[in-house]
Amino acid sequence: MSDTNENPSTDDPGLLNGQITDSLTQVSVHTLGLGPAVAAVNGYLGQAQAQSILFANMVNQQAQLATIAAATLTDELGELLKSGDTQ
Repeated sequence: MSDTNENPSTDDPGLLNGQITDSLTQVSVHTLGLGPAVAAVNGYLGQAQAQSILFANMVNQQAQLATIAAATLTDELGELLKSGDTQ
């Protein structure tokens, strides 16, 4: 009865140690298992980048509208004060 983890005979160079083949199998399974995880992370990163651009555009638009509102208010107050001087 032979154990798969015992060293193979040096007489037959075609035999591999069971620990080597087990570790290679585990590495292959690990690599295959990472595929869906990497794809999911890439999807989440794309979503996060798209949302950050969306929020940045919203803040920029609010700042532009606030500037337009301040300019309009200043102009309207000037017109209101100017019309009061004519009486």
